Amino acid sequence: MVQNSYIFYAFLLEEAPECVILCSIEVETAYMINEEKVILMTRASLYEEKQKKKALKISKYFRHDYISLQLLTGWFFATVSFALCAALWAVCNMEYLLNNIHKMDLKSFGLTILVLYVLTVAVYSCLLYGVCSYRYSQARRSVGSYAQTLKKISDIYEKEEAAGSEKTDGGEKHDSIT
Repeated sequence: MVQNSYIFYAFLLEEAPECVILCSIEVETAYMINEEKVILMTRASLYEEKQKKKALKISKYFRHDYISLQLLTGWFFATVSFALCAALWAVCNMEYLLNNIHKMDLKSFGLTILVLYVLTVAVYSCLLYGVCSYRYSQARRSVGSYAQTLKKISDIYEKEEAAGSEKTDGGEKHDSIT
């Protein structure tokens, strides 16, 4: 980093000799790279690109509210899917149903369909509960680590500002009297 600074100084020397000392001080303070800050900023940027929208959307809810909402939408889609599958089965077996409808016990047939529906929705809801619980905990954990990363970046900026304000006083520290 220092060698690049000297090349930059030599270039300034040819263009404007009166600015050499002033520019060399600015270059040293302006181009000092804090590696920890770069790593943290890169980590935060990658998180924002890949996971921010989904994780932040999930973490805005309380756990119970998020899971309840997902179970409600899951119940709706499970019901629609079951109805479509039942209609498809009925269309595929239409000839059998029409030939034997007067011989069938419609009460037990309806009860069988109801039991299949309840089992389907129950199994799907249990699986959905597990998946949503896992997604919620992962989202909260990732948003928490993202917030810690932002806090660390903020602390680094505060330290740099504090160090910058000490240097602008002419390099001298003053006590409360002077």
